[in-house]
Amino acid sequence: MTAIPARPVTLIPPLVVATPEPDHIQVPFEGDRLNRKAVADRLTGYLERLKVGAVIALDAPWGEGKTWFGRHWTASLRDQGYATGWINAFEQDYVEDAFLPLAAAVLELCQRDQPGSEKVKAGASAVMRALLPVGTKALINLAGRAVGVAGLADEFGEAVKEATAEAAKDGAASVGDAAAAWVERRLEGWGQERATVSHFRQTLAEFAAKQYEASGKPVVIVVDELDRCRPEFAVRLVERIKHFFDVPHLVFVLLMNRDQLEKAIRGVYGSETDAATYLGKFLHLSLKLPKDRTRDPKANPLRAFITRRLQEHGAVDETFVRGFAACAAVFDLSPRDIERGCSLFLLSGSNEAALLKAYLIALKLREPGIYRALGDVAGQEAAHKECCERLGIEVREVKSIGAGLSPGFLPFPGNYFNELVRIHDELGGARRFDESWWNKGGSMLPEILENLRPDTAIKYVMGTLDLDVG
Repeated sequence: MTAIPARPVTLIPPLVVATPEPDHIQVPFEGDRLNRKAVADRLTGYLERLKVGAVIALDAPWGEGKTWFGRHWTASLRDQGYATGWINAFEQDYVEDAFLPLAAAVLELCQRDQPGSEKVKAGASAVMRALLPVGTKALINLAGRAVGVAGLADEFGEAVKEATAEAAKDGAASVGDAAAAWVERRLEGWGQERATVSHFRQTLAEFAAKQYEASGKPVVIVVDELDRCRPEFAVRLVERIKHFFDVPHLVFVLLMNRDQLEKAIRGVYGSETDAATYLGKFLHLSLKLPKDRTRDPKANPLRAFITRRLQEHGAVDETFVRGFAACAAVFDLSPRDIERGCSLFLLSGSNEAALLKAYLIALKLREPGIYRALGDVAGQEAAHKECCERLGIEVREVKSIGAGLSPGFLPFPGNYFNELVRIHDELGGARRFDESWWNKGGSMLPEILENLRPDTAIKYVMGTLDLDVG
């Protein structure tokens, strides 16, 4: 076969795990490579026209950058004069009742207005007294301090003591008796309880209205990681927002994986529950976080995203970036997948066979079963056929656009995927590898395989990506 000049091999510096972003963001959307700021601006415009309270859901699968987007949008809203709160629901799902972190977030926003703060705290404490079962196992005091409002937790703790003491006065000899006494008191005080909830909502509405009068903007509280919580806690949190916090000028934004939250609803209320309809009762607006998966290499926003991730480690390789951006679009990789892919490239140690490495990394992340089968003699043939089918769809799509072009002259990434199909065909037994392919005009095989035979190249690259392979 005709050799091509070898690409200079560059050793990649050791991988350094980036420090997590601080909660305080100085420049909102700095480093935005997926054009998420445009989405935030549209949502902010919606908030500006909103004259009532609302619950807005932003839906995206795990790993699509919901938290990054939520933090930066929250910082942007603060810079524009919005009163904003942030709740990481997953960090607080050990709390017995989801009302506590919600009330704590509102109370934190009230701290500058001491009279208003005391009114909201008193109202929240009264509601918690009504909600609290005598036999609760929650560590209320610790929970309250964890969400940053110790005073609220203290009052909640006092409710536990008072309820227990009252049960003792009634002659309750056991937890069961205490619970029965508590139920009896709840029935007797039902009217007062409704008045308590009504008073809390009125106090909350006054706070939100005061904020709106001062700024012309609603209060916005963003709830993150809702889909990672205990199912019951996640469902209760959404319900608590509707029942206790649905007041004008107070907006909740829920960052969620809707499919997972609907599974949580079915887990709480039964598999036959119409979870989509039930969840819809609590949402005023549900939007999907958009993503751009264009195949056009010049317009593909993933190239900038991948480049930035590699720049953070001083190891940008344009050949890898070009191939991995194309594969990320085809395999529908999430931003989190892409970050892991960049880490795999960095851990591989060099930029050798970067185009093949980009493809195999994407395959490893999205189709780990097929990837493993490529290294297993017993499953190789079937795995190569599956890869041919997956990539063949992309090749046919590009061919339909460039009618009349031979496969060797398809534009990138069509020619790239076409050559990968050839490699899988040969290794899957569909055709015999022909060394004349190397010399055909427009062939990318030499660049993809770097003068190695297909089986040798794949084995070599997989060896750099799997630490358990010698």
